[in-house]
Amino acid sequence: MSEPQQKPSNDLNSEIRTSLIAARVMFAAAVLDLLLLLLTLLNVFPVSRGTMSAVLIPVFFLLLAAAAVFSASVKRDRSVIVEQEAEAQKTERLSMELELAKTIQSNMLPNTYPVFPERKEFDVYARTEPAKELGGDFFDFQMIDRDHLALIIADVAGKGIPAAMFMMASKIIIHNMAKNRNHDPAKILKAVNKQIGANNHSDMFVTLWLGILEISTGLLSAANAGHEYPCLMHKNRDFILLKDPHGLVLGAMDKTEYRSYEIQLVPGDTVFLYTDGVTEAMNAENEEFGLERMVDALNLELDVPVAKLVDNVRGAVGAFVGDAPQADDITMMVLRYFGEEGKPESDEPEAESDAEARPASAVSPDGIIEIGNRSAMPKTAAKPADPES
Repeated sequence: MSEPQQKPSNDLNSEIRTSLIAARVMFAAAVLDLLLLLLTLLNVFPVSRGTMSAVLIPVFFLLLAAAAVFSASVKRDRSVIVEQEAEAQKTERLSMELELAKTIQSNMLPNTYPVFPERKEFDVYARTEPAKELGGDFFDFQMIDRDHLALIIADVAGKGIPAAMFMMASKIIIHNMAKNRNHDPAKILKAVNKQIGANNHSDMFVTLWLGILEISTGLLSAANAGHEYPCLMHKNRDFILLKDPHGLVLGAMDKTEYRSYEIQLVPGDTVFLYTDGVTEAMNAENEEFGLERMVDALNLELDVPVAKLVDNVRGAVGAFVGDAPQADDITMMVLRYFGEEGKPESDEPEAESDAEARPASAVSPDGIIEIGNRSAMPKTAAKPADPES
């Protein structure tokens, strides 16, 4: 059931002013009526001067007292109006500032697609939906050089203005570090973590997944700082969950090491990334959407544009939560690799061997790949893991 709408402050102040004017008119009318009544009585029933004084003087002072009470009431109501007007102006100013901040934050994220229309070797798409006016999730696509594309998705702890400010600062730091460092995601995260932690007096932190695609070869190097597991689709095969190595969230401890891992993509491969606002979206029964439903939504349609993949997952989340309010920011990102030949005329993928796009480990029975680090990638089947872990 929807709550009754509150009237705007300006309408409320206008009603109070109207009420005060009406009260003054009624008070004046009552005084005149009383005086006319007394005069009529004195004309109808002649009395002596002493009697008249005895009647009129108390009435006069009674009217003075009533006028004083009424004047105090008017001043009090006027003070209330002034306070309400000041509060309304403050609220309106805050609303304008929040709207401006929302615009600034939105403009910091890629919002025009295709992001790199001149590049035919890949396609990227992302979308974020803040739970409040300002969000703590962010993403970015960055061409480090002609042959390397950086992909970033992150989730700042908390929501609202503090999270938004921390998000913008973190994004700038990551952007600069990715430009100035080599192509090793682990080293980039280590440098970013050190810089974020140096001035993190509010003890905030951010989870982040960073991937760097070598466009000419399809080699995707990545590192994970406490973020959600990515998903991989090898052409027309189903999406699977990649249980990659997790490092500590950024901003928690200065001296933290991170591990890079590699995935060899082939034309048609698709990587899907997201924040916990997707999997932890809750319905009215406090049940979470979860990883399994998310992967099922991804596998509804495989040979569709990257934006459609995001639409399918968002639609599934919306259908699951129903009328339950959005509790956390929802962000999703998709990378599809086409290779040097570029996007094919038909999006229908061809069958390929399993080994071509898999990390150096096998798929477990429940559709999860567990990835080791770059220097020692396991060559045996991964131990089956709980999708909700």
